[in-house]
Amino acid sequence: MKKKYKFKLDAVLKMRKLKEEQVKMEIGRLNVEINNYENMVKQHSDNISEAYQAQEAELGKGLVGLEARFHPYFVQGKRAHIEALQAEIKMLQAKREKLYHDLNTRRGEVKVIENLKEKDYQAFKKQMNKKINENLEEDVIKWSHQKRQEEMI
Repeated sequence: MKKKYKFKLDAVLKMRKLKEEQVKMEIGRLNVEINNYENMVKQHSDNISEAYQAQEAELGKGLVGLEARFHPYFVQGKRAHIEALQAEIKMLQAKREKLYHDLNTRRGEVKVIENLKEKDYQAFKKQMNKKINENLEEDVIKWSHQKRQEEMI
């Protein structure tokens, strides 16, 4: 006979939580992508350092003119690639910041519904306790009335 609690806005709460999770997943994906680009920048910087070291080693041995002319173009190409990667990183970071703002908004929406659910549940519990107390009081009154009846007989 005990009535089960049912929140009317459960479907809305589930949808808002789902949207919040989707934003979290997107932020995670962007973080991985940013990390990959940062690793590529580091790798290209290391390649430039290695190229300078290799050129220094070759200068001591006797470097062919063609190889000496190629080195600046190689470094210039690597630096241009690094700049392009850094621009991509900045774009992704801006996108991530926008998603963080969106996540905060969605968390607020979820929190509002969760607070409503908690208040509704507390009201439900209060109502159920009131009914239980009323039924208990009725039973005690009936029991005491029946006891008096039995004593009179």
